[in-house]
Amino acid sequence: MFNLGAGEIVLILVIALLVLGPKRLPELARGIGKFMREFRRQTDEVRSVVEREFYRMDQELNVDPTTGDLVQGQGPRAPLPAPPAASGPPGPENGAPVPAPPDKDGSKESA
Repeated sequence: MFNLGAGEIVLILVIALLVLGPKRLPELARGIGKFMREFRRQTDEVRSVVEREFYRMDQELNVDPTTGDLVQGQGPRAPLPAPPAASGPPGPENGAPVPAPPDKDGSKESA
């Protein structure tokens, strides 16, 4: 986070021990820990509120105003492009159904 090496952290802790003394250093560490915990809790809460509001706004954009129903696939996103047109003879690779093979006697079965 602050780009400190292990040696630099040890030096800071030794200086803090000398300045604050062995009685006040644990109190300071406890206070810093409480602050960090509360800060993390507050930022998580803000993040969840923002995500909830974005979700709510997205749902409002996807509601049909005439019926009030949820419209799937419409909203602020652009539609997907159409697939390229098939070229060549009809077959499974071009999306066309494959005709059934003839029976042993040469006739085709009807489904």
